Amino acid sequence: MSVTSADIRNVAIIGHNGTGKTTLFEHVLARGGLIPKAEPVSSGKTVSDYTDEEASRQISMYMSHGSVSRSGKELNFFDAPGTADFIGEVICAFRASESALMIIDARDGVQIETIKLWRRMDDRNLPRIVFINKYDRDRASFDHAFGDLKDKFETTFVPIMIPMGEGPEYTGVINLIENKAYLADPDKHEEKEIEIPDAYKERVEEYRLQLIESAAEGADELMEKYFEEMTLDVDDIRKGLLLGLAKNAIVPVLGGCAEFGSGIDSLLNFIVNNAPSPLSRSEKAKDQNGEAIDVAVSQDGSTSALVYKTFIDQFSGKLSFFKVITGTMTADLDLINKTADKKERMSKIYKAVGKRLVEVKELIAGDVGVVTKTASVSTNDTLGVQEVTWLFEPLQLPQPIFSLAIAAGDKKSEDKMNESLHRIMEQDLTFQIKYNPETRENVISGMGELHINMILDKIQDKQKITVETKVPKVAYRETISKDSGAEYTHKKQSGGHGQYGRVVIEISPLERGEQFSFENVIKGGAISKGYMPGIEKGLVEAMEEGYLAGYPLVDIGVRVVDGKEHTVDSSEMSFKLAAKGALKASLAKAGTVLLEPIMRLHVFIEGQYLGDILSDLSSKRGRVFGQEDLGGGLVMVDAEVPQAEMLRYAIDLKSITSGTGSFEMEFDHYEKITGKIADDVIKASQEETE
Repeated sequence: MSVTSADIRNVAIIGHNGTGKTTLFEHVLARGGLIPKAEPVSSGKTVSDYTDEEASRQISMYMSHGSVSRSGKELNFFDAPGTADFIGEVICAFRASESALMIIDARDGVQIETIKLWRRMDDRNLPRIVFINKYDRDRASFDHAFGDLKDKFETTFVPIMIPMGEGPEYTGVINLIENKAYLADPDKHEEKEIEIPDAYKERVEEYRLQLIESAAEGADELMEKYFEEMTLDVDDIRKGLLLGLAKNAIVPVLGGCAEFGSGIDSLLNFIVNNAPSPLSRSEKAKDQNGEAIDVAVSQDGSTSALVYKTFIDQFSGKLSFFKVITGTMTADLDLINKTADKKERMSKIYKAVGKRLVEVKELIAGDVGVVTKTASVSTNDTLGVQEVTWLFEPLQLPQPIFSLAIAAGDKKSEDKMNESLHRIMEQDLTFQIKYNPETRENVISGMGELHINMILDKIQDKQKITVETKVPKVAYRETISKDSGAEYTHKKQSGGHGQYGRVVIEISPLERGEQFSFENVIKGGAISKGYMPGIEKGLVEAMEEGYLAGYPLVDIGVRVVDGKEHTVDSSEMSFKLAAKGALKASLAKAGTVLLEPIMRLHVFIEGQYLGDILSDLSSKRGRVFGQEDLGGGLVMVDAEVPQAEMLRYAIDLKSITSGTGSFEMEFDHYEKITGKIADDVIKASQEETE
C-alpha cells in the first residue's frame, strides 16, 4: 500500500530499565505480523536484544528498529535502552522520532530515569505518550501510577485506557476513546473485544469525562461543541487529542500488560489515529553561510537525509541508519555526503527489523532506513543530491562521565585493541578514546562503569587479548600568581658560527582561560622582528614543559622588553633557546602554582540519600550550589567537584544509593590548589619522572 509522509509515525520507546520496553516491542511486532510470536527477554531470542552481549546480560544496550503497517499507516518504532549508560542510543531514537512512548511500571511509578528522560524530551519539546505497564504485578495500581505522574510533572495527563482489575485480579483494559473493553488472554497473547462490564461503568464515566474535556481544549470549535452538547463523538475526541499531542500540550496515558499482549491493540490504534506525523516537525540545519535554518519534512524538493546512527555488524559491515527529510530516497540513487563532500551510491536501501534487513525500493520524506557499505558515511552526516545546500545539526550528546586508562600487553595486542576501540567509537559517539600526551596514557571514556565494562568484555572476547585498565591520571595545569621578569643570554661557541641571543622578558598572570599572550614592546630595535617568531616558539615550548611538576603552564602574558643580537652568531634557534631560559628564570620569582580541573556535577537521587550524598561531596572537596526538588521524593544536587575526586564516582554513587542514583558531569574550569594536596601531586610527578 502506498503511503505519504502524513501516514508515517516515528515513535521512540523509552523508560527506566526493567519497565518492559523490549517485551512491549516484541508484542507490537507480533501483532503487526512481522514475527510469528513474541519471545520473552529470558529466552535471549527477542528481535530487539539480538547481540550476544545483550542476550547474555538480558538488558538492552543498543537501540533497535521495527516497522509495522496498520490501518494504512506505517509505524516505525525505536526500542531504546533504559540504563543511563546507554543514553546515546536514546538520543539517536529521539532524533528519528516525532513522539516518544514512555513506559512506566504500574507498581514503581515514576523512577529516576523516567525523570531524566522527561527532561530531555522537554529540551526537545518532544510530544510523548505514557504507557503504564505490568498491571498484573502485586501492588500494581493505576491510581498510584497516574497520581505519581501528576505529582512529578507539570503537564496535563489525559487518561486513555484504564485497567480492569490490578495485580492477580487483572483481566484487561478499557479503551476510553472507543468505549470498549479488551479482555486479555495471557496464554495466547491475544485480546478479545467485549462490552464494558457493569462494575467499571461508573469509573469509566468519571475518566471519560476527563478525556473529553481535555480533547475539547485542543481546538476552539471543539470547545464550543462541547459546551453546546456536553459531549464529543469519537472523531472529535481523536481530533482534539491529535492537536493537543502535536502541540505537546497534553500527555495521553495508556496502559496494559505487555507480557500478556494486553493493551497492544489500543496502543497501536492510538498511535495510528493520534500520534504526530513527520510533517509536524522540522529539522534544524545550517545553510551554506553557516546560518541556522529549519528544513521542513516534505516529499517535495531535493532528496536529503540525516544519518542518526551507525552500527557495525560482523556480517553486513557498517550500517548507516538515516531519516529522509526531503524528497524521496530510491535504490541506485547517487548522493553526496555533504558533510564529507564525497559521492556515495545508494545501491540498495533497507528497512531494519532488529538485525534483519528488508530491502525496499524507495523511502519517502519522514521515513527511516538503512544503507550498507558507504565508506565515507558516519553518524551526523547529511546526505543529499547536488541541489541540497544545507547541513543538518549533529546530535546533542552528553559528555562521558567515567574514564579508565587502558593498555594491552604487547604491540600486537595494542594494535588489535586500538582498532576495535576506534570501530566502537565510530558507532557509539558517547564513547571516546584519546591519547593524553601530558600523562602519556590512552584514556577511554563512557557513560558509566557498565558501558565501559561491556565494551572491554566485547573486545577481550572477540580479539582474544588481555586489556589492562587503571584509574587515569588527572591533567593538572600550572600557572603564575604574580608579576615577574628575567633576562637570559644563550651563548655558545664551537668553531665557525656560534650561537648568541639575549632576551629580557616580563611576565604577568592572565585571567583564567586566556592561556597565553605575547607582545613585543622593545623600543629601538634591540632585537630584529625576524627573531620574534623564534622567541614566541621558545616561550610556548617552555610552557608546555611545565615548571613545578611537568604540567603545562597556562594563563601567562609575556612581554619582550629588551635583548641583544649578534650580527654573525644570532639565529632563530638562538633566540628560541634564550626565550626558554628567560621564562624559566622568571618562573622562579612568579609564585608558580598548580591548577586542577573542576567538574560541574548534577546528581539525581531519591531524597532518602540526600544527607549521604552531601556528606560524600563534602569529603571530596565539593561545593554544593543547591538542590532541586524534582517531585515525588526525587532530588537533583548541583555541585562543583575536583576531577581528581570524581574518577571513581560512578562506583561510589552506586554504592551509596544501592544502584538507584545517577549523575551527569562535564568539565567547568581550572582552579588553584596549594598545601598538602599540591605537594602530593608534585611529589608523585617527580617520582614518576625519576
